Amino acid sequence: MMYYLKCDNCGHLNEVKGEYLTFCTNCKKKLKNNFQEWRKRNYDKTFNDFKQFICLSETDTKNISTKSKSKPKGLKYWIGFVVTFTIFTAIGKLGGEEITKFFKSEKTSEKVLTQEWIKDTYGSFGLTVETPVRMTKGDLPIPDNVKEVIDVMDVYNYNSNKGFKVLINSIKYNPDIGEINLEDAASGSINEMKMQKGLTDFNYTEDKIFKNEIPGFIQKGTFNLNGIDGEFINMAFSRDIVLWQVMVIYQTNDEVGKIAAKRLIESVEINEKTTHNNVHEK
Repeated sequence: MMYYLKCDNCGHLNEVKGEYLTFCTNCKKKLKNNFQEWRKRNYDKTFNDFKQFICLSETDTKNISTKSKSKPKGLKYWIGFVVTFTIFTAIGKLGGEEITKFFKSEKTSEKVLTQEWIKDTYGSFGLTVETPVRMTKGDLPIPDNVKEVIDVMDVYNYNSNKGFKVLINSIKYNPDIGEINLEDAASGSINEMKMQKGLTDFNYTEDKIFKNEIPGFIQKGTFNLNGIDGEFINMAFSRDIVLWQVMVIYQTNDEVGKIAAKRLIESVEINEKTTHNNVHEK
């Protein structure tokens, strides 16, 4: 199996043949997240860990290449796209200046931990979450070829200019695309995150979970984006062609945001009675 390390400068995928790959073979610039630099921050990890967590496998690159096609056959890319697009839409435009500006803003207010939180159901498929304020119905500028495979997409966000960010999604895919594969959803989201420009030092853990016998996964990760350290928790569940997702993201040194994020994630519920009834928003 071949592995590749993406150059943050030009985007070239460099084949990782050994531990001492340091410069991009295309633009000759130093690879910011080469193994030797990564090992200094992850001294207990091995070269195989580096390839698994940081690099892209040959299979991954083939899946990513389906972006150029108008209508990929599998769900892996589409779910990965939606999950990752959600993360980075939460913190502003994909431009480095906007992202840096977000992370340099004030941290989450301590009032968030003492005020009364609101428990509400969001979207058409029974996803209930407890949040500091009522979430606002939003929209994502999804390309037309993605819209073709989605029947319903309910997007909600926590509109705060300061502190931790929250996004809640309920997505019903087109029946023609087939049943959702959670393993593809999980790996697809991670692969897309790895490809984001300016993102380095990406590490994560993943566990299988259930809500009301509905299978899902939870991913917890850390990353450096244009020099700023951040963390995320991404939780997703699926049944048939419906996907539920809750995402929180915050700056690593935002202790209040970290506590609030944990509380919010622990509050997530899926009401099985409304899951198949397509109950519309209030």
